[in-house]
Amino acid sequence: MIRRSRRLLGITALGGLLVALLLLAACSPQESSRTFQLEELNNSGVTGTAVLTDLGDGSTRMVVDVEPAGHPDMPAHVHHGTCAELVPQPLHWLNNVIDGKSETVLPISMADLLAGDLALNLHVSAADMGTYSACVDLN
Repeated sequence: MIRRSRRLLGITALGGLLVALLLLAACSPQESSRTFQLEELNNSGVTGTAVLTDLGDGSTRMVVDVEPAGHPDMPAHVHHGTCAELVPQPLHWLNNVIDGKSETVLPISMADLLAGDLALNLHVSAADMGTYSACVDLN
C-alpha cells in the first residue's frame, strides 16, 4: 500500500511539473521575425534589408542593415502609403542609419505594421530629405 501511494504521489508530482512547464512556455513571449529587401532609389547604391521582430509586448524591433554606398547618415521613417505613393509625413521615426546600420524599437505591434499600407523609407541625408535612397513596402 505504501509503495502504491509513493508511486501515485510521484506520478502526480511529475504531472504537475509537466503542466507548470507547459504553462510557462505558453506564457513566455514568442518572438517572430520577417525580413524585407530594400529597393534602391534614385541610383543611390543603397541596398540591404530590414528585419522586423515582434517583441510580444505590442512593440516591434526594426533592424536596418544596408550597404550605405557613400551615405554615412541616412534618416529613416515608416510612412503611410507605398514606395510608389508615399505620404510625406512620417508615421514612425527610426534611429538614423549610421554607416549602414540602425536599430529601433517601435511602439506598434508587427501585426499592425504589416496590416496597412505602410512603407519603410530611407533618405540620402538630413540635408537632402527630398531624395530617397531606398524603400520597401511593409506588407
